[in-house]
Amino acid sequence: MRKEVTTMGLNFRNSTNAAIYIAYAYPNFNCSPINYAKIGWYRVDPGQTREVWSGYAGGNTFYYYAESSFGRTWSGSYFTQLPSQAFHWCWNVGCTTCRNLGMRRIPVSPIYASYTINLVSSASQSAPQSGNIRIASPSKQSTEGSLVVRIPRTAKKLKQGKPLSSNRVAVPTRLRKN
Repeated sequence: MRKEVTTMGLNFRNSTNAAIYIAYAYPNFNCSPINYAKIGWYRVDPGQTREVWSGYAGGNTFYYYAESSFGRTWSGSYFTQLPSQAFHWCWNVGCTTCRNLGMRRIPVSPIYASYTINLVSSASQSAPQSGNIRIASPSKQSTEGSLVVRIPRTAKKLKQGKPLSSNRVAVPTRLRKN
């Protein structure tokens, strides 16, 4: 029997058979001109759930990118530069050794204090979702780059939680894709 997370926050659950490394972005009004900060990398082992945001998650829009040790990625169309080492930067900060990676957008309804993104290895693993749990299948592999670079809209002022900076790691060299 799986223990469900009952505290307020944003969580990632690994329902695959490989370690997953996650970076995410959250509203941060100290960042300008894009009011989002990005933080990573969190290692989440198979069967593990990791809290990455402490506090009320509802009413916020988060973005995330994840990759597994088996080459699966969970990505989207909101591109930003991400380094391989642990980081905590504003959205528009980058580096010469960073990878330009696309994040998925996750709007969390204001009715949920806690929200979990359940990373699965295939669409066939998708179980019925409850309101505060989103099942996320890996992205389809594409050889094309993004034609349009999307950026997050300006975040709304809401009751804020905070990112959890502990337990971040570097992505192993063998996983880094260009």
